[in-house]
Amino acid sequence: MRSVVFSMVLAFAVAVGVSYAGDAGKGETLFNTTGKCKVCHKTTDAKLVGPGLAGVTKAFDDAFLKEWISDAQGTWAKGGPQIEAIQKKANKVGKPKTAMAPGKLAAAEVDDVIAYLHTL
Repeated sequence: MRSVVFSMVLAFAVAVGVSYAGDAGKGETLFNTTGKCKVCHKTTDAKLVGPGLAGVTKAFDDAFLKEWISDAQGTWAKGGPQIEAIQKKANKVGKPKTAMAPGKLAAAEVDDVIAYLHTL
């Protein structure tokens, strides 16, 4: 019985580790430099051009955030419940595109930024 419980705990730990695969320190640097995220987003809940990002990882899962950061325009066009929530919050229902700039980061860099967002 102990081995079954241990295996389940280990599997959960591995799964959680995979969802936080990025490096938060690198992500913070990317947020402030290459990604140019800080031009439009604050790390609090205050709006700048775009919404504040505090708590964004509680509102959206990592898979959605990765898709959004990588290709916001394509994700917007595809629609779905997360996009509808964003549109309602931003008062952009029915708008053909988002103001979010095209992604500038490699996939591993997006993982790093998401890891950083988990720290906010």
